[in-house]
Amino acid sequence: MATPAPKLDNDVAPPAAAGTATLPVVTSPLPGSEEHILSALSSNSLTNVIMAGFIRDNGFINPLNRGKFYTCRDEENRVEGVALIGHTILFEAYTDRAIQTFASLARRESATHLLMGEHNAVERFWSYYSSKDQSPRLVCPILFLERREPFAEQGEVTGLRPARREDLEHVVQAQAAMAFEVSGVDPLKKDPAGFRERYLRRIEKNRVWILIENGQLIFKADIIADTPQASYIEGIYVRAEERGKGLGHRCVTDLGRILLKRTNALYLFVEDQSTRTKSFYLSLGFNVAGHYDLLYF
Repeated sequence: MATPAPKLDNDVAPPAAAGTATLPVVTSPLPGSEEHILSALSSNSLTNVIMAGFIRDNGFINPLNRGKFYTCRDEENRVEGVALIGHTILFEAYTDRAIQTFASLARRESATHLLMGEHNAVERFWSYYSSKDQSPRLVCPILFLERREPFAEQGEVTGLRPARREDLEHVVQAQAAMAFEVSGVDPLKKDPAGFRERYLRRIEKNRVWILIENGQLIFKADIIADTPQASYIEGIYVRAEERGKGLGHRCVTDLGRILLKRTNALYLFVEDQSTRTKSFYLSLGFNVAGHYDLLYF
């Protein structure tokens, strides 16, 4: 089903009945309307913060978005949904017909590799998107976790810092291994130049935090979106030999303390079946905020 519409203002469309014959008007948002669209993405959701982060970092039209933004509006020009469609499909839809419209647009996109969203919304999207007997290559149920309470002050982890250009190979090797483990695709084989370029830009924006000791990467975390609403963290890595010693706990706590001084919440996700990882983040004070799905094509 569609995500309930947030109580924003009169420019957000109320939920429409499923099966409405007339589809909404779909447009590409224009430069200058960023704050307006960010307002439509202000409800607490993982996909909203990711899209808002792209808009704040890159604007609507930028190759770094790896896709194209669309908005759906009703007959009174009120927003029914916002989507980023390209390498990854992300969407926020307040009506079922907006989901149907975004699915129709996505069917024309040959480069899509991943659909991410709230479980029920993804089910509705897939029902419109897929052809008969079509199924995703991989379905990964995930838990959306959040923390809003500040972390208690503690001694800083010595050496934890933003990554620098010279750290690039350390972090891309770790991230590529993690991506392959989850999706079965090695980005260093599929698109090595593009993968390094995107990671380097993330480093240049101080979005990658690391701990290196004796020339080895011990800890890594990527800040994918950094907005006043929330900071979305992924790619958290602890070197295998250091796991179970409390280092990851201390590093995430230290980084979270820094981030929560400038944002309202921390967001991340874990695989629903990863009991150990879930326990780790719940012990850090994160709460389950929703059930999401990753569908790999």
